[in-house]
Amino acid sequence: FREMSGGETEKIFERAVFTVLKYFQAVARNGNMTKTARELYITQPNLSKRIAQLEEEIGVPLFEHRKGKIVLNDYGRIFLSSVDIAFAELKAGMENVQRTYTLNQNILSLGSNILHYLAIRLPRFSEAHPEIGIRQLDFTTLELVQNLLDRNINYALSNEMIEDERIDFQLIDSNPYVFVMHKNHPLAECGKLSMGQLKEATFICDTFRFQLSQLYQACRVYDFVPKVGYEVQSNELMYNLLNDNRGVAIIPIVMACEMLNLHPDSDIRICTITDDIAPAIIGIGRLKNQADTQAGQYFIEFIKEGLVREKEVIKKFGYGYLIGEADENI
Repeated sequence: FREMSGGETEKIFERAVFTVLKYFQAVARNGNMTKTARELYITQPNLSKRIAQLEEEIGVPLFEHRKGKIVLNDYGRIFLSSVDIAFAELKAGMENVQRTYTLNQNILSLGSNILHYLAIRLPRFSEAHPEIGIRQLDFTTLELVQNLLDRNINYALSNEMIEDERIDFQLIDSNPYVFVMHKNHPLAECGKLSMGQLKEATFICDTFRFQLSQLYQACRVYDFVPKVGYEVQSNELMYNLLNDNRGVAIIPIVMACEMLNLHPDSDIRICTITDDIAPAIIGIGRLKNQADTQAGQYFIEFIKEGLVREKEVIKKFGYGYLIGEADENI
């Protein structure tokens, strides 16, 4: 056996890969040439020859013969570890390619942490693209991240920033929060309010858009604990409570304007918030090393088109300035 250059090693690898390495794995596992040859459907002399050629080409002995058995020596054990890793990587690569191919066959696999957001949107998307199948799951933000990393979903629709170096998160919209209340509320005609002016108010908390932790943090600035009368996750229930004058809600301006658009004769009113409260956001996350599927591209375009229409509704009710847009009547 002799030492070889890097170029010689590369040529040997090209000749040895796959078939003879599978032979090597099998012999190492069985410790018997005859048994291994039967498993591989080749003659025992041919198998012995291929193993001998591998050792000769590598330039290192890999086996020892002991009382009718063939066993790995120290060099063989090192080499077997590398071969096992190489085949595991090849298997993972094949599975990844197969998975990517499957995902490209018009299947939209989507997770979301915004309860009910997709309830009215996905049926419209399905009508526009009947050829696309849909798999949609609701998760917490942490679950969204893990399911993306595990490749259980292709896309994650989130109302929280996803900060992970393995995930590409695209912010596609943001909306300021506003106060919404019944027209008979004593502060309804103020137009603009601070959180401090609502110390005596009963709050209706939308736990998926302005969470309790955010409410308590905003009230802490004014040194009071908010009175929370309701915690809801339904847009319709939120509207009914507001229209019955049960309390004050803090919701994104787009949600408030959609309520007015759906209920033209509503008694609810909108007041802007003077406090510095981070806006509601929506974004889409996907793995950085995963190519977009056609279904995913269609879905992202669909969501963005819907956001444009939502902006038109905001402008219709005179709140375009809150999102940097001119109102319809200007």
